[in-house]
Amino acid sequence: MWENANHAWEAFVGFFGAEDVKGIVSSRRQFGVHLLPDLQAAILTLVTPHAPILLGVHQPYDHRPLTISALLVRSGDAVVALTPLQYRDVDVGETDPFPALNTGLWLFRVADKPVAVFMSQYSTSQEGTFAQVEVATLPGPESQAFARDFLGAVQEASANSALYRGKVLSFESGSDYSGMRAGMSVHKLSPVAREAVILDDATMGRLDRHIFAFDRHRQGLRRLGQSVRKGLLLYGPPGTGKTHLIRYVASNLPDRTTILITAEQVQYLTRYMLIARTLQPSIVVLEDVDLVGRSREGMNSPKTEVLLNRLLNEMDGLGDDANILFLLTTNRPEEIEDALASRPGRVDEAIEIANPDAACRARLIALYGGALQFEEGAIDDAVALSEGASAAFVKEMVRRLAQASLSLRSAEILDSAMVNRAMVAAVFGEVVENGNRIGRRIVGLSNAPKHAGRAGAPPLDGCGEDLKLGTD
Repeated sequence: MWENANHAWEAFVGFFGAEDVKGIVSSRRQFGVHLLPDLQAAILTLVTPHAPILLGVHQPYDHRPLTISALLVRSGDAVVALTPLQYRDVDVGETDPFPALNTGLWLFRVADKPVAVFMSQYSTSQEGTFAQVEVATLPGPESQAFARDFLGAVQEASANSALYRGKVLSFESGSDYSGMRAGMSVHKLSPVAREAVILDDATMGRLDRHIFAFDRHRQGLRRLGQSVRKGLLLYGPPGTGKTHLIRYVASNLPDRTTILITAEQVQYLTRYMLIARTLQPSIVVLEDVDLVGRSREGMNSPKTEVLLNRLLNEMDGLGDDANILFLLTTNRPEEIEDALASRPGRVDEAIEIANPDAACRARLIALYGGALQFEEGAIDDAVALSEGASAAFVKEMVRRLAQASLSLRSAEILDSAMVNRAMVAAVFGEVVENGNRIGRRIVGLSNAPKHAGRAGAPPLDGCGEDLKLGTD
């Protein structure tokens, strides 16, 4: 019986017949490997009504596409063996991973005519990994119409990918030690409320117009013959919250799939843009875009802009109907200004995400210190002492204030999580007066310490009369 075959050709001969197998015809289509779960789910939906037999197939070389014609080889080293079914867990952003087949051969009958569907994968050094689906039937209009409709349905399922749509995808090399291959990771972002984004009203207004209002009106823009592709550059010094802002945008545009790309991954931009086009409407995020054109072997060499031009060409190559929002971030806008200015039409707006002003710093302290009690005037002191600092600096200072309050409670100096003005002076004083250039940069301060008006600040070691800190 063919069900007990050891080799692929034996299964085909037994199922199609010794004579008919010589005349089978096949068609195949290729897809990005990220669509493998969608392809497999679509195939299972289509073949299940026909009560198929599913066989595992050994693929001897990962870098060579394995086709049905190769499965029909009957002699020599090229004979393909049948194997037990092999699955691997793929993260699709759900509670349970998706059990994806490495290879699968489905044999079934439609209107009493034999049909074979083969799904496999292969990798190339330049273009990455692909999945392919191939359908083999006997000659004849009905059988070939079935194959055409089958592949069309699989193609449609990939174009309307349900498993990744609306999620956040990033690309890593290596493994995350979870047992699942980490070539592409699916992230579940915690919701970021508008109140958690502390920016001045003018900047928030520009973000609303160029991102959220644009997204709401994209269908109307398309009806009016306008492009629904858009590019924004978010720039500002480190620690101002550009990455946090990306999370806010992604979590509040749930209909869009977000593709996160680092500067080092731009060499694979073509495959990532394929994913972005497949999963439209989408957001493509490229952080630290100023690093794109730099040589990783020699950061001090003149910038070639080769990779940046590749990015801009990729953006320009999309049609006006491409429903993709590009968000580029940089800490050094001067590094890419010329390149962007010489290639207009890709980045439509540049929005500065600056260090917070006094009002924003007060809001940040209230946000991050929501569980703390502040003595009257303590927040005003913290705002004054953090002039010119980044949002990241303010967040770290609030954490240090929380730790200081816990230390005092442990030492029974205070009986509540109260942050008093002396504590603010001590905690901020340690950093503001720090002459260590690296230490100041880590927390987001400029290189030169400010000494004016700081001589009376109590030291952090508790030697002053006004404040004695515990040692927790």
